[in-house]
Amino acid sequence: MALFAKNRLSKKRDFDTVFKKGKATKGSFLFIKIAENNQQISRFGFVISSKVSGKAVIRNKISRVLADFIRIIMHKIRTGYDIIVIIKNGIVDSDKLRDDLENTLVIAKIIL
Repeated sequence: MALFAKNRLSKKRDFDTVFKKGKATKGSFLFIKIAENNQQISRFGFVISSKVSGKAVIRNKISRVLADFIRIIMHKIRTGYDIIVIIKNGIVDSDKLRDDLENTLVIAKIIL
């Protein structure tokens, strides 16, 4: 099951705002940009470049795995933030990617 539409960043201006005003936190396989959004929900966006994989199928699968993981832990995540998850070069398995995302969110103090 996918992330709910209300919890997704979809507009270019929202992505641009997070990239310009957001603070970055690095993980092993990814990094995140976080900006406050003055709303009662947190929204997520994913950036996976073609350098990670030339195949769109693989990039979409990574995005779906991360979105599903976010949906599962959404009850632990603080509200009022826009968060962009950017995957670094190189393919890793989904378990390591999930662990790295959770650890990075904990370091950024987004998970309660």
